[in-house]
Amino acid sequence: MHRFRDATQGGSVRRTGRSHLSAGMRAHHDPVTAGLPWYGWLFDRILAHTPDVAAVLEVGAGAGLLWTYNYDRLPMAWWVWLTDISPDVVTELRNAVDGAPQVTVTQGEFADLPLGDSAFDTVVANHLLEVLDDPAPALEEFDRVLRPGGSIVLAADGPTHLIELDRLLAGRVEGWRPLEVPRFHLGNGALVLADRFSGVRLERFSDGFRLLDPEAVMGLLTAVCGTQLSEEHAEEIRAEVDAVIDRDGAFRLTTDTGLFVCTAR
Repeated sequence: MHRFRDATQGGSVRRTGRSHLSAGMRAHHDPVTAGLPWYGWLFDRILAHTPDVAAVLEVGAGAGLLWTYNYDRLPMAWWVWLTDISPDVVTELRNAVDGAPQVTVTQGEFADLPLGDSAFDTVVANHLLEVLDDPAPALEEFDRVLRPGGSIVLAADGPTHLIELDRLLAGRVEGWRPLEVPRFHLGNGALVLADRFSGVRLERFSDGFRLLDPEAVMGLLTAVCGTQLSEEHAEEIRAEVDAVIDRDGAFRLTTDTGLFVCTAR
């Protein structure tokens, strides 16, 4: 069976603050719930809300990690379209899915997709809306390409997602903006979606996990920040993490993340 080639670089939106950290954690160190990483859990939810025969669209597919992790689970009668705004990312996606007959890749603006009306049974946006200045045009476009009764699956973080790591990086990485709450998040998404879609439901991923090794915490931060985190600041953070683990037995991370599912009218 065809498998995606490895495509773990690139992205369609420049991320800062919490959204950057969240993307890095999902790519490098998935939190686990019920034995499943984030991408497995997300794919399970898409399966639950999509017919066996379906056209599925992911908008802002980035490196295609959702499909990299789950290609062997793809139903035979699904046709999948992946879109991104970045030409470089689209090239990477096309290379990654080369030879996968069920998958088509196209470039397009989130608010001006080069796709027909009422063409899809399910539209997926994995942590996309939270990095847009205004999610309304994208939601209008998702509604246009969805068939009546089709499902929309929108993953997002909540205001407290990864707040512990956010605090560690505050003032230590240039340009880092802690506690930055996007315009679309788990706390307000239901109200935003209710104006346009029916049956809005929130499904949460997990409520946190515990790290017992300070090097695991440092690995997460290094994966995201790289050389932006100086040796001096890294040592300061390691000392703080050591103190927390000595006191509490573990370093706890809040994973305030999940998804909304709703239906096109």
